[in-house]
Amino acid sequence: MKKTVKATLYSTLIFPGVGHFSLDHFRRGLVIFLPAFLSFVFLLHNALNKAFTLVDKIQRGELPQDPQAIALLVAAEPTSSELLMLRVATWILIVCWVSGIIDAYRLGKIADQAQLKQESQITAQ
Repeated sequence: MKKTVKATLYSTLIFPGVGHFSLDHFRRGLVIFLPAFLSFVFLLHNALNKAFTLVDKIQRGELPQDPQAIALLVAAEPTSSELLMLRVATWILIVCWVSGIIDAYRLGKIADQAQLKQESQITAQ
């Protein structure tokens, strides 16, 4: 499999920066991976915190076991500061993911061209 395809698939399907790691571009991969990972952890933490809060309320009897009531609380808007943080984290994750895909493709293309050049030099000798 070409390095271009491999790196692009890794960055697309697994996580941003993983394609860079497969191309041995560890620093660049970390620059993309770390903010994406921290944003993902923040979003996951927020979602799990909200879910556990609702479960606690249901177990204590503060919230009826009515699916509509639970759905309304799940869909409730967070506070303005929470909303801003969630939006920023989401955009950081999206930007890292898209830029990771594009950059992994670009670096993979360069690696493939270098490999073709090296193979052609070997066959010419």
